[in-house]
Amino acid sequence: MEKKVIITVSGTQCLEDQEQEDIELMTEGAYEYAGDTGSFRYEESEITGMEGTTTEFQFSPAEVVISRKGTFASRMVFVEGRKNVFLYETPYGSATLGVDTHKITNKLGEHGGELNIDYTLQLDRMMVSRNRFLVKIKEQAVESDE
Repeated sequence: MEKKVIITVSGTQCLEDQEQEDIELMTEGAYEYAGDTGSFRYEESEITGMEGTTTEFQFSPAEVVISRKGTFASRMVFVEGRKNVFLYETPYGSATLGVDTHKITNKLGEHGGELNIDYTLQLDRMMVSRNRFLVKIKEQAVESDE
């Protein structure tokens, strides 16, 4: 069953020879969990620079897949200890990028929780940045009819 949730995404990006950049986004979204797999999604906004895009995370014990549809389109696959290549499409063109996943910590359950991914982003097999993001899922309070 799909639940309304508050999703907080905290990200850190460290480009070579530059200072670390931190971002945080808090938004409403939808969450589903069954057994040890699930998904959550939210609409990107002007704040993220990806307005008109829906971001969806699908997760299982072994992998996390982030799909974006709309103005920006991509499908990133994260499997700990493995490199994956994907096409990143923007209104300005597309590029082939790679992710090398160092660590995934999945503490998501029936009522939400946390997902942490540590990875390196690559362009043409060269490291572009070291990235980490932490996603927190919290159920919204259910309003009762009185």
